[in-house]
Amino acid sequence: YIFVANHQSIYDIPLVYGWLNNNFKWIMKKELRRLPFIGKTCEIMGHIFIDRSNPLRAKQSLDIAKQKLKQGNSSIFLFPEGTRTRNGQLLHFKHGAFTIARDLHLPIVPVTINGAFDAIPKGLNYITPGTIEMIIHSPIDTTNLNDENLNEMVDKVKNTIESKLK
Repeated sequence: YIFVANHQSIYDIPLVYGWLNNNFKWIMKKELRRLPFIGKTCEIMGHIFIDRSNPLRAKQSLDIAKQKLKQGNSSIFLFPEGTRTRNGQLLHFKHGAFTIARDLHLPIVPVTINGAFDAIPKGLNYITPGTIEMIIHSPIDTTNLNDENLNEMVDKVKNTIESKLK
């Protein structure tokens, strides 16, 4: 599967680890590789770092993700917004997840995260008590996904996630 979710907070990551019952690899920004402990751990676990500042290197990272998916032992998880929201609103979706799905004809599983923004908004270092919810939507078939209908698929997935945002 290609799992895609809205990105509300740094809390999204442990939430996904705690509740998603699937072997997956993250596609994450390369800047996270420099974080002590986290960067090396993610590298050892086989997660994929993407250079968002360089289109050629970004494409190479997506090719690595495709190779991992072809091996058949894991899914890919990413936040197509590319960053955490600053105001709780859904941001523009980048197309990386959708081009992987198109090329490999793998289903896309939209995931809606609610409440994480209120718990730890971007820029704050403390947790506010509250309820966090993760909704795993039904997989969306990509068998007929191509260049002509790629934007429609992006809109469909984004609308699915947005439909359950509170």
